[in-house]
Amino acid sequence: MAAHTDQVSDAGPVTAAEGRAAAPRFAGSRTFRACLWLHRWTGLVAAPFFLVLCLTGTVLIFHEEIEEWAGWESAVAASNAPLLPLADLTAAALALEPSKRIVSFAFDEDHPERVTVGLAAWGIRTLADAVPMMLDAHSGARLPRPDPRKTPIGILLRLHANWLLGPSGQLFGGVVALLVIVCLVSGVMVYGPYVRDLAFGAIRCGRGQALRQRDLHNLIGVATLGWTLLVSITGIALALGSIGLLAWQATELQRLVRTHATAPAQDGDRAIPISLDKIRTAAEGARPGWRTMMMIYPDTVFSTGRHYTVLLAGPTGLQKRLFEIALVDAHDARVAEVTRLPWYLTLVRISQPLHFGDYGSWPLKILWCGLSWAALFITGNGAWLWWARRRSRRARARSATAV
Repeated sequence: MAAHTDQVSDAGPVTAAEGRAAAPRFAGSRTFRACLWLHRWTGLVAAPFFLVLCLTGTVLIFHEEIEEWAGWESAVAASNAPLLPLADLTAAALALEPSKRIVSFAFDEDHPERVTVGLAAWGIRTLADAVPMMLDAHSGARLPRPDPRKTPIGILLRLHANWLLGPSGQLFGGVVALLVIVCLVSGVMVYGPYVRDLAFGAIRCGRGQALRQRDLHNLIGVATLGWTLLVSITGIALALGSIGLLAWQATELQRLVRTHATAPAQDGDRAIPISLDKIRTAAEGARPGWRTMMMIYPDTVFSTGRHYTVLLAGPTGLQKRLFEIALVDAHDARVAEVTRLPWYLTLVRISQPLHFGDYGSWPLKILWCGLSWAALFITGNGAWLWWARRRSRRARARSATAV
């Protein structure tokens, strides 16, 4: 990102045509100087953080394959036995953790034989404080899966998403992504005129290391510009996801609570009059073709005192990445309302697969990985060009002083 700016002295002798390309007529203009300053310093400030994001992002592209290879994803033996009712899975989870209550059920479309149950101490209403337990949906047995937040991939994900600092780190990551965008746009403004008299992709060899490296910087930077802008913009969207979720809780969720919360549910999990399977069936019946991806129990920060919040994923295409929210009465399984995500949370959901490139098969993942390494190169290359320029200036200053 941060790049070399001395056009003649650091790059070796150039021809007259190259000199004109290297020193455009507007090189002394205020706009040019502002763009040059922005490109240099936003790139230098963002470079170490962007290097970490590229490295961790490269690993996270293949997180599914790595987790399966390392055994962090529990495998369930093939079985022709039917899936257990959710009531039986509830009983199995509470038998293993009798001092806790269930706050959520999560279902995996690709692995219906596994169900993740969220367990929390009584009085805890947040899902973030719940401990996940994976159960075999055929037998109700607990699967020996480590806490996904504490595996190497989970730690890398938290480092990539929030720098291990929670919501404040998530916002910091958004600031880094914004600096990258400014660096990219200002870089196009600065270096566009330099390649006007050159063939696209030309690498001038034999004219000094700095000039060759600058040409590589420009070429790879332009070739990966669209992808880098994409991951940076989606990174900002994901960084603002926690704020969007808080905004949804303060507006739409509160409206649902005011509209539908009447009498509280009977003592949480210990006296639910309607089975979870009926709750699930009722929610999916309200949106035919959509499937349940998560069920959140009453009396949490994402539900009312008497309703389950059921997240329904779409059947095909982009709808699989989105979800709608069904509010289902815990007493009679009546669907009180089905609502869509607000536009800002929809943007966050769409940004996630675009950011990580994990919605396609191996070819897309390999492409995303290659682009990440290209971004690594131009980041390190730009920092080297800046350092080489400063070293050359200091050497000239020492020579002049000695003379």
